[in-house]
Amino acid sequence: MCRAMNMRNMKQQGLGLVEIMIAMVLGLVLTIGMTEIFIANKQAHKSQESLSHIQENARFAIETMARNIRMAGYMGCANLDAVPPNVIADPPPSGGFSAATAVMGSEVDDAGAWAPVYDGVAPVGVVKGTDVIRVGHADDCGAYLVGNMKSDNANIQVNSDNTCGFEQGDHLLITDCKNADLFRAGTVSVGASSGKLAIPHPMSVNIDNRLSTIYGPDARVYKFIQIDYYIKENPFGEPSLYRRSFGVEEELVEGIEDLEITYGEDETNDLTADRYVDANVVGTGAGQGWGKVTGVRVQLGLRSIRNNVALGDTTYVYDGANVTNRRLRQNTTFTVGLRNRSQ
Repeated sequence: MCRAMNMRNMKQQGLGLVEIMIAMVLGLVLTIGMTEIFIANKQAHKSQESLSHIQENARFAIETMARNIRMAGYMGCANLDAVPPNVIADPPPSGGFSAATAVMGSEVDDAGAWAPVYDGVAPVGVVKGTDVIRVGHADDCGAYLVGNMKSDNANIQVNSDNTCGFEQGDHLLITDCKNADLFRAGTVSVGASSGKLAIPHPMSVNIDNRLSTIYGPDARVYKFIQIDYYIKENPFGEPSLYRRSFGVEEELVEGIEDLEITYGEDETNDLTADRYVDANVVGTGAGQGWGKVTGVRVQLGLRSIRNNVALGDTTYVYDGANVTNRRLRQNTTFTVGLRNRSQ
């Protein structure tokens, strides 16, 4: 009889259907919870990674643009108001090099119209609804004359270590604080007997081979830089910050979709910006103009390279049309004072 009772007890051991169902539900709840935590962590990682890339791109763009804009109009020991350069380079820089052209800009509207019209050959493919800025300045790289020039059409001879990396065809600026000439270099080579770096300025790359004066060893030679900054789509269709120097274009930073610039005009001749206006408004006040711009305010619109990072759709105007995506977007603004303005 005891054996029969034990058999009945053994038949009742194990899990019933209800217990199994409860266990399955609990397991499913735990799995769903873990999955949601995993998805949330993954989304947070994507967002944080994209935000870090945006901030890194912003820092690089700000540092690069601010350095060039701040130096606009620099020409060594003199300034453009006191010593306007004699420009013989062929072709010359867009708009030349003067106090009125050291920094200039244009607005590109949603229809692709430029205001003011670009002075020279405008960059191609600029994103509609963005701005373009052009800056020109000398780059102080340590080149100095070795001895006097024999005549105003003689070769310019500088230190042979070529600290500036001068190359044939470069736009160069020479000045002794009283005179200045902007020309293009012919062949750049070190003389076998003299050991000096000889830089001719021939008619083949200049409108004249004669400089405005005969320079002595107190003169300095600079590489002249003129750069356009603008927004353009790269070969992969991503908007990027581009720069162009004498027709040579390069992509700087991917993921920048907007560039908005205002210019600070000095209305009271105290070298302080009294108002910030768009490029198509510069010069509309009495006695104003590009030569009176003493500050530049830049706003960059950045976006994540990845889509589907933001939690919801965002619709906005890009390149003259409405676009909708889930990219992270961030604006950053910085202001640069121009160092090389005079009373």
